[in-house]
Amino acid sequence: MSDPPQRPAALVVSVVLGIVGAVLFVVGALLGSDAVFVAGATAGALSLGAALYWRSELITAWRRDRPHRSGPSR
Repeated sequence: MSDPPQRPAALVVSVVLGIVGAVLFVVGALLGSDAVFVAGATAGALSLGAALYWRSELITAWRRDRPHRSGPSR
């Protein structure tokens, strides 16, 4: 049996921070707590940053693995 493919760390961080941020955002809004609300928004922003970093890793890997074409693209 082969090992399942490893999930990129940036993807895992993005998903976890997104979930934590959403929960804190909702709890902060329901309780009227500005500090919890801001913590949720901050976790959401960090989640977005991790997702963008993961996307850049995907693009870099795609460009590296794509066969190089020389000459005009037409």
